[in-house]
This record gives sequence, structure tokens and C-alpha cells, in this order.
Amino acid sequence: MFFDLTTRPLNANAYSDSPFAFLDQAAHSDLANITAINLIENGEREARENWQNRRLTFLLRHAQSRSAFWRKRLPSRMINHEAMKYVPVQSRQDIATQTALEGSLMAKESNAPVSSYASTGSTGAPVKVYVCPENGYYNVIRGLAQYFINDLPLGEDRVQIIPAISLAKLEQKSLAVESSDSWAGPLSKVFRTGTAKKIIHQYDDQALIDELLKAPFGILVCANRFIDILLEHGGTELIKKLGFKLWLHLNDFRDPKIVDSLAGIGVRSLSNYSAGEVGPIAFECSRYQGYFHVAHTNVIVEQDDETTVSFNGEALGRLLVTHLHSYATPIIRYDVGDFGRLESQCACGHDGPTISRIFGRGKHFLRHPGGKLLPFYLSTRTLLDIVDFKEFRVRQDAVETITVEVGGLDSITADEEAKLRSYVIKATDPAFNVEIRPVKQIDWLGNPKRLFFSSSVA
Repeated sequence: MFFDLTTRPLNANAYSDSPFAFLDQAAHSDLANITAINLIENGEREARENWQNRRLTFLLRHAQSRSAFWRKRLPSRMINHEAMKYVPVQSRQDIATQTALEGSLMAKESNAPVSSYASTGSTGAPVKVYVCPENGYYNVIRGLAQYFINDLPLGEDRVQIIPAISLAKLEQKSLAVESSDSWAGPLSKVFRTGTAKKIIHQYDDQALIDELLKAPFGILVCANRFIDILLEHGGTELIKKLGFKLWLHLNDFRDPKIVDSLAGIGVRSLSNYSAGEVGPIAFECSRYQGYFHVAHTNVIVEQDDETTVSFNGEALGRLLVTHLHSYATPIIRYDVGDFGRLESQCACGHDGPTISRIFGRGKHFLRHPGGKLLPFYLSTRTLLDIVDFKEFRVRQDAVETITVEVGGLDSITADEEAKLRSYVIKATDPAFNVEIRPVKQIDWLGNPKRLFFSSSVA
């Protein structure tokens, strides 16, 4: 539900001083786009689907006209959204092939800026996509829209915890903190908003806790693994002491037991489902845990039952995602690597596709030789800077050893091996023995998810 904006606390100088203007122009634009997102995603289904079909037609025609790769995958005639039934499933390798051959499909635009993103997802096959400035703006504004859709507070101070991923951050070997006066961008000129703090965690758990305790805050944004750290060091008493009342979960598997434990002390939990290649895919229903309303303004999701996995006795189909705004690198019927169930609507009454039972968002923990658990994270982007590979896998089959498989290579240089080993040690602990194994092809043992990381001892 999109709640009455007049109930939100406003700044005394919320409105514009300019003639013929009500709000600051940037704030006006953001608020208009947020309202439009809500109308499309939570309004009448027929209007939304008509809008999506027009977006699909634009995207398919753009791909057909700009890309020889896509002309081979699409019907040769003038196409519209109904051509989707003829489009084959798109793999990571398909994306890699198209981007290598053609680069950004927006580069032909006059002075169009070209930027790229290398996915750091949980699967071992990296994927690089090109993006437009509009993609970045949408991701920001769609995140803000959820605060209005779920009636979440803007005035609370917000803290986000992220792992160190770059070599520069890892070499600092200490926690880093970035702060700003607001996290709501131009909307902070209209609404009273809280401060923002970003903590870059470097495995010093006590330093993280000390930083969190410096000042009270209302919203914590982080992966499940960081809540695990807090509970391990201080239990729910530490959570009470920190004082936050809303946990926005990102990225990894969210433990339902932790959700229940936090709910028992008055901390609300909400999650979202996203992929680096496409941005937001779905946001958790505010009433039904584990059910995610698809971000209809960004993607269309399909459930493909030709490829399934069995999870808790239930067959789950693989999830295919079409990114409606992927003009630089078309992402159409893309196998995102996860499995789930797609319903036509949610039990809460939301009249739109809803995903549940998402399988594939794994826990990423290493067992330290000393016995404790370490959250584990490596950046695919940084790995690709060290050595060019087709696929990558990290395993911990014994407590003392981390095995790194670099796929698509018969061999790597001594310098590449040394840099890889150094990066893994910086991201983990010198106590581990790191084995680097270049292989022509990784044996995934039939696992369709192809997990980037697994530990049999964590």
C-alpha cells in the first residue's frame, strides 16, 4: 500500500522558492517516478501488462536492429512482445559471447556513455554486462520506492554493512566507514530523513560491533552473515543494545530462525531478491515471509519447468528473467541461476507474479582452523583483473585448505597464481593453505546452480 505522503514528516522548507514550481526539480522528478512505479506495480494488472508488453517490444526491436547476435536468435520479421515465445533461454555464455563480439549496443548513440558491470553473484561463471546511466538511476529510485510502498520510515538513521571486495580495501586491513547526512538523495530536501553510514567489514568483528555501538540507528541493511556475526558475539541482547528496529536483508540466504529470533525482540525483517546483471527482481511481501512481489517495472520473470531441482520434496523450476531496460546488453529470458515457484498473485492480495521458495541463495561461510566461522566473499571483478577465466569455483573440503579452481585454462602464470593466492588470503586468513588449480573445465557434478563457493565443514 502506498500511504498518504502528508503523514510523513516534512522539512520546514520542503517546498520550492522558484516561480511556478512546487518542489525542488530533482525531488519532484524522484517523487513522480516513485509514484509511477507504485501505480504500475500495484495498480490494475491489465494496464501494467500492456505497459510491459510495449517495453518488451521496444527491447526486442532494439536488439534486432543493433545486434547481429540477436538477429540470429529472433524472428526475422518485424517483431512485437509475442515473439518472446520463440526466444531461446539465454545463458551466461550467451551474454559473454554477445558482449565480446559487440560491446555495448548503446555505444552507437551520440555521446552515449558506456559503462560495464561484472556480476559478483553466487555462481562460478562470471558475467559482464554493459549498462546505461538510466539503469543506475532506476536501481536507486526503485529502492527508495519500497520505503513508500511498505510505509517504511525515512527519518531513521541507516547503517549498511558490506564486505571488502577490492584489493585496495583488503590491503587496508581495517574497518572502513563512510558517512553522509542523508540516504534519500534529493528527497531529503522535502522529507525529514536520517543519516547514512556504510561500514566496510574486514573480519575484525569487535571493530564492527564497536562502530555500530557508537550511535543509535533505526535501520540496518546487510546480508544474513553479518547478523550471524552479531548474534554469535552478543546474542539478542546485543541486538537490543544496538536498538535498530528494521533489518533490510540483501544478497545471501536469510535464515528463518534468525528472522523469528529478531521478531521476538521487536525487530522487523524484510528481504529483496536481485541480481547484479539486472538489478532488483522482487521485494518481499510485508505480510507473508518468503514471498516476493516481482519488481514489475524492471523485469518479467518466468518459471521454466523443463529444468527443475528438488528442494524439501518439492520440484522447483528455474527462474528466467527479462530485464526490460537492458538496452546496452540485452538480457532476455536469462537463466539467472536460481530456482523457485512463481505464482500469478500473492496471498496478501497483490495482483501480480510472486516468487516463493527461492533456492540458490547460499550461505557463504568458511570454517577457520581455530573453529570459528568466517563470512566469505570474493569479488568476481577483482578476480577477473588478476586472471582471465571462464568459470571459477572455491571449495573448502578440509578445515585447513581452500581449493580454488580456475576454469577454462590449461595453466596460469606464476605471477597470476601468486596474485590469486594473495587475494584469497587477504580476503580470509593466513591460517589457510590456498591451492590454485587451473582446469580446462570445472566438474560441477551435475549441479545446475554451479555454486561459486561451497564448504563441507562450515
